[in-house]
Amino acid sequence: MTVQWAHYQGLSEGYRRSMQDAFMTANPQIQLKIVDTSWDLMHEKLMSSIARGKPPELSIIDNRWLLELADLDAAVEVTKYVTRQTIDSITPSALEASIKGRMLALPIGASARLLAFNSRFTYLAPASLEELRAEAIRVHNPPQVFGLIMPGKKYGEPGDFCYYLYSAGGDFFARNQDGSFGECTVNSPAGVKALQFMVELANKDRVVQEGYLEMDRTEAQQVFCKGRAAYVMTGAWIESWLKKAGADFEVRYGTIPPFAGQKQSGLIITDSIAMLKGAEYQQEAGLFLDFFYQNQWKADFDEQVGFMPITVAAMNRPRFQTPLYRTLVQASLGAKSWPLIKEWPEATRIIWDANLKAFLGQMSAKEALDEAAARIDRARGL
Repeated sequence: MTVQWAHYQGLSEGYRRSMQDAFMTANPQIQLKIVDTSWDLMHEKLMSSIARGKPPELSIIDNRWLLELADLDAAVEVTKYVTRQTIDSITPSALEASIKGRMLALPIGASARLLAFNSRFTYLAPASLEELRAEAIRVHNPPQVFGLIMPGKKYGEPGDFCYYLYSAGGDFFARNQDGSFGECTVNSPAGVKALQFMVELANKDRVVQEGYLEMDRTEAQQVFCKGRAAYVMTGAWIESWLKKAGADFEVRYGTIPPFAGQKQSGLIITDSIAMLKGAEYQQEAGLFLDFFYQNQWKADFDEQVGFMPITVAAMNRPRFQTPLYRTLVQASLGAKSWPLIKEWPEATRIIWDANLKAFLGQMSAKEALDEAAARIDRARGL
């Protein structure tokens, strides 16, 4: 039996191996292989395996992929294979991976994005992005101290652009009257404002880390973990990274602020684990899910990755009563997820291309986003 397992930042390799070994000890008749897979490759590998007729029994998925799996009739109604005890252990609000009344996946977790700052350099939890910019300029003293961390190398979904876009009151797509997604709106005034602000932070104010265009999110955020930056937009995994880096400075947390005059609207990520139709060992896959959602494994997973707990038992752990998790709850209020469209993987690549063109000065922010919006609409047949 195979589980396609996403590579989560903060989750140790020891956790994956220990869970795999413990499951096989408890179920010696089952051979389990948990395959650690980069998020950049998850969608492609999953869809290729389905096309070949050899899908894994289980795969962690981005919730957006449910639409595609449902269209392909490739997902199994998971409630047919897990116990009622497992379903009841999950908070009802998290059980959202349903299409037409059929639960096609169980929630792995959800996590909002937040702002972390090094109290050696600043105590300011900025109320606006303009205030963040001014404070980053004030404390910036390279190469010892950088005002703000910004990844510039393509690594997956364009997270930092999303933070600024949502904070400007923008969105990736217009909404039709029936709730479906319409034309791409990354080139709206809010989108242009967001990207232009990022370009100015990096190339005019020069408050971001040196070599930012060569750093993906993991590489960039390690600069903060080493105590060389004031601010970073991040997720709850930052605490486990800080621990691994041996950080000896106090970190404080705040929500990612909006632009002046806008309401707070951050990013929240939701992932699930789906059972695939056509796989050989579906009963065994159900046993694995029952095993994984035990408090020993699921709560530890939430702690390491930085997800907010989605099982009732995990919520009582002291770990989830900290300033970090209180900030996560606050950041989740009004937060939005990534767009739930099948073409999103292609759209993310196009948006990253636009970001890079603007950072390199090859196009203005507006020109780059105009081109991106047109490409995304063409890819969606609009």
